[in-house]
Parts: sequence; structure tokens; C-alpha cells
Amino acid sequence: MNAETPQAPHASKVCERCIGRAFANVGTGIANPERGRNFLQNIENEPKLSHIEVVGEESCQICQGVFQRLDAYFQEFIEQARGIEFNTYLVGSRFPKKTIEMDESFQKELGSGQGEPIKREFNREFGKVIWARTGKEAEFSEPDLNIVVDINYDSFQLITRSIFVYGLYRKMRRDIPQTRWIHRKDMSTSIETLIGDILMPMVQGRNYFLHGAGREDVDVQMLGNGREFIMEVSEPRIRTFSLEDLEKRVSNSGEGVEIFQLRISKKEEVARLKGAANDKTYLIRVKANADIERERIEEAAGKLTGKHIYQRTPLRVSTRRSDLIRDKTLQDVTVEDTLGNIAVIKVRAEAGTYIKELIHGDEGRTKPSLSEIYGEPLTVESLDVVWIHRNGE
Repeated sequence: MNAETPQAPHASKVCERCIGRAFANVGTGIANPERGRNFLQNIENEPKLSHIEVVGEESCQICQGVFQRLDAYFQEFIEQARGIEFNTYLVGSRFPKKTIEMDESFQKELGSGQGEPIKREFNREFGKVIWARTGKEAEFSEPDLNIVVDINYDSFQLITRSIFVYGLYRKMRRDIPQTRWIHRKDMSTSIETLIGDILMPMVQGRNYFLHGAGREDVDVQMLGNGREFIMEVSEPRIRTFSLEDLEKRVSNSGEGVEIFQLRISKKEEVARLKGAANDKTYLIRVKANADIERERIEEAAGKLTGKHIYQRTPLRVSTRRSDLIRDKTLQDVTVEDTLGNIAVIKVRAEAGTYIKELIHGDEGRTKPSLSEIYGEPLTVESLDVVWIHRNGE
């Protein structure tokens, strides 16, 4: 024998507001209580309401007088929001399952097909109270503050929108990563922490995250026009702060990192940043076992200029990245200088090119490489990013 489908709880005592909400899309410019009164006045012997006793909101089995508690909710909200800076807000709510089911069942019983959920009316009406008493504006896409009212427990959850700061950074040292390394205690300093540890107290946030337009290796300097980044701080209590002060404090910290061109950003820009694929120009100090022959190294560099190379995922990152073969284009490879067994090479390459492997070949995983064409083992003594070619730069 099949178990019967549980029936939704039935309401026998309903207020004018909940009756009006069942016809919320009928007419405009009318509040639900008035809509309910009009409905009751314009019907005679409505069989669908024959078992319903029309009562005040405080006795209504559906709303249970929740709309009469808006003032109390506002006072509690103001107390909990004390110290939180916001200009826009959005109200949400959680109602007991029994209330939702009773509301839906009653509206189906009337058969209007044009009703409004109780949650939607509450969100709108409480939002109107906040607007009237604070002057703050409701915002549906990116509010500074999300206000969630739990009706069952008469409690609030206040969630502030993250702050996003766009900027560019230069890194003039070879011993710090871009982001925090949770598995390396000796790497406690990063570009992320240098910026985040200053910004987070300024906005009284909970945590911070650096989103970069790519990243350089720990031992690579990021020079020239800098790398784009967006610093996100979650759950800030303060939204007004000085970008100029942030820039000065980071750049003058003596930690070998500069940030500049700061501005307030949005979450959507993070995706744009992470999807950026810009050519980069590198300056590389290449070392050989014997004195480098200038003419020979220049000939090898010339053979790579404008060529495609194929790079299998390098051995140094093979444990954490998929084993793929990438086709990359080298726009330009030139020899800047040679001195003894050192050559200074400038390379402009497509985004995602593994530059160290381009030089030494990575045991044949990069083909062709400068070592292969030159005919002698070459290693990278130092590597700098000197320009990122954004927007045709």
C-alpha cells in the first residue's frame, strides 16, 4: 500500500492582507490589506471562503502578525547594523516551511493564479521601512548589505558585499610569491599579504584574497608597467577609505613591492582579469658552461623569432598541472649583451609561455629551445618580466 502524499497545512483563520496577497497582481497601486477588503466587499457567498474566518493579522494562521512586527524588526536591525557602512541594501527572509506551505495552499484554494508569496511581500514591506527611516536605497544586483530576516527565530543575518580594489603591482625582489602559500611556513610574506594586511584593517573586513592577471614565479621580478591585480576583502564594515593612503603604505613599506593606479572595482572584473592573455616581454640572464659566442647565440635567437614552439607541461610543475602540450608563439628573441659565459636575452612571447624551459629545454619537453639550437646547455641565472602588452601596448 502506497503512503499517501502529505497534505499541506490548512488555514481556517486568515486576515485581509493574506486574502489580498492571493490577488496581488490584480490592479496596481493598492496594498494587499486594501485589496483583500475590496475582494471581500465585492463577493457574495463565495463558496471558496465559506470555511474561512476573517481575522486580524495577529490571529492569522498564515502570516501570524509578522507585518505588525516591522517596527520591532527595524529596531533590531539598526542595533545589529551599528558600525556597518552601507549605501544600498537588499532584504531577504526565511519563513517556516509550514507558513510557506499554508500560504501556497490557501492561494491555490482561491484559484486566483495571480498571488504573491508571503516572502516577497515581507521583503518589500520591510525594505520600504528601511528606506523611509534611513534614506538608503534598495539595490537588487549588487547591494552593499544583504539583510536576511529569519522569521522563525526573529534573528538577522547581515552580509556585506566584498570590496574590490583594482591596481597594478611591481615586485623588485626574487623571494616572495604573489599569493599566500599555506604549505610553506618560510613563505609567510607575499604580495597578497603585503597589501591585504594593510587594507583589511582599513575596512574592518573578515578576510582578503588577491586575484592576479596571471602570476610570475617566486624568483622572478615583475617590473616595467606592472601586473594587474584585484584585491578582494570579504565582509567589510567600512566602505569609505583612502586608496592613496593604501598605495603609499604598501609602496613605502620597504618590502620591495609597489602598487599604483588603484581604483574601486567590481566582482565582474575579476573574471576579465583572470581571462586576460597578454604577450609579455622578459629579460633573461642566460648562463653557459663556457664563454658564449656572440654571433652563434644571435643566430640561435634569430631562428626562434616569429616561430612556434611546443611545450609539454614542465617537470617542475608536473605534479600539480595537467600533462599537456602547448603551442606557443615567440614574437621576438634578441640578444641584448654577452659577457663571458653570460648572455642577456630579451624575449617577447605569447601568454602562458614557459620562459625558463624555452631557454634550457626541460629535457626535451620544450622544442625547439635556445639550448637545442645553440648546441650547448644553457641555464637561467635570472628572469624579469619587463613589460606586459595590454591593449596593444
